Amino acid sequence: MRISQNINGIIMGLMTMALLIGCESDLEENPPSLVTPQNFYQTDDDFKAAINGAIKPLYGGWGGFDFNAPLILCSGAEDITSRPSSPELRQFDTFNPTLNYSGALGMWTRMYNTINASNGIIASIGTAEGVSEENRNAYEGQARYLRALSYFFLTRWFGEIPLITQDNQAEAINDEVGQSPVADIYALIVEDLSIAENYLPVTFSEVGRPTKGAAKTLLAEVYINMAGWPLKDASKYALARDKAKEVMDMMQYSLEPNFSDLWRVANKLTNSEFIFSLNGLSTNAGAASHLHQGSRPGEEGGWNDIMSEARFFNVFPEGPRKDATFWTDFADEANTNWQDSNIGQPYIAKYRDAGAGASYEQGAVNSFNGDGFFVFSRYAEVLLIYAEAANMAEGGPSALAVDAINQVRRRASGNDTVLYPDLTTSMTMEEFDDAVIAERNWEFAFEAKRWFDLVRREMVIEVNQGLYPNVDEHHRWLPKPQTEVDLITGLEQNPGY
Repeated sequence: MRISQNINGIIMGLMTMALLIGCESDLEENPPSLVTPQNFYQTDDDFKAAINGAIKPLYGGWGGFDFNAPLILCSGAEDITSRPSSPELRQFDTFNPTLNYSGALGMWTRMYNTINASNGIIASIGTAEGVSEENRNAYEGQARYLRALSYFFLTRWFGEIPLITQDNQAEAINDEVGQSPVADIYALIVEDLSIAENYLPVTFSEVGRPTKGAAKTLLAEVYINMAGWPLKDASKYALARDKAKEVMDMMQYSLEPNFSDLWRVANKLTNSEFIFSLNGLSTNAGAASHLHQGSRPGEEGGWNDIMSEARFFNVFPEGPRKDATFWTDFADEANTNWQDSNIGQPYIAKYRDAGAGASYEQGAVNSFNGDGFFVFSRYAEVLLIYAEAANMAEGGPSALAVDAINQVRRRASGNDTVLYPDLTTSMTMEEFDDAVIAERNWEFAFEAKRWFDLVRREMVIEVNQGLYPNVDEHHRWLPKPQTEVDLITGLEQNPGY
């Protein structure tokens, strides 16, 4: 069973949440928009609205995972680029970032709003006498998952950041919270997810909540990041292996047989692979997906905001997965090929289908507002985390690690073992590791995964220096929004910026 976050109903939940999160205020805004909800949550309906309110900042309104900003922030990887005429969109791709990019500030603000909302839920659990213990655990588990997810993205983008767990951010800022070491931030993430995996059910009666499998999967991803830069704690490989195996043993998820089916709106609530995703609702502009507009070529009436790099397309292995990943022949009157297009780059196919907003096949969109989605965790990543972590923890590939990656490769090739030969246990640890990291590159193209892989495996310079000689080690972290640095006592700009 897959778990997705259906945005339907969130706006009504936000009416209730107005006292908590205000109107997506910046981290530094005054207490009236960050009211402490000590006595606010008393019933199941209160907590359900609160969870919806905690999710809302992450998706919708053209500023979260519904649109371009998270992918722009990850465009230092070789899969994503932007139109040459927009230095603002290309600044991370070319390693010339500004200190006040609106997309970076927007993601910072939204994620701290989710953190603040989650803090309020966690702080209120113990006083909700009218809610059963089972339900209290489920609400707390969801809040801890959302807080962990937000801190996980923030620290991987910006490094040392404010670590706030109290339910009034204004008070925390007044206490000069400053910034915390990355190790401390990861410690809270691990604590939150460890509680969440125990509190959350395997499934909910309603589709659209982070579950036990979502918490375990995110924790496995967290561990494998802790094994790399900057913490470099190799002991976490074994923990990542074991946590991924727990998800595999749940028997709740499986690979969809056809890779292309993953990216169709009609399948988003029923496919077996998605573990946690955020879904748009085209009938509500504030809860809709918008990536279909930003990722379409100008020849089709799109905005040319994000597309692939030709160098990435040219080395991408042939097969059904490649066909479903890239959009190369446009749906315009001239049936333009990407090589003859105005931008001269291949485009992204994964976000084309937006349901009522735009079908996969058509060119011009019906609406800016779509029914698309953004995937945070899917079963293919569980398999590849297991393969990578087991190999590194055990000093070589086991039969189970080999089978895990081969499942992904077979699906990618349409079971063509000539096109994608099976890997074997005869490979060295280094050979198998290279194969897994490469497979992650192909499998998760345009899903905001590759940049973080380059950072944790210290490959940013290696991959980019030939094209961008200015890249160096300080680019592993992005510049923090300077407006936040100026306003928050003790928050320092990252070195090199």
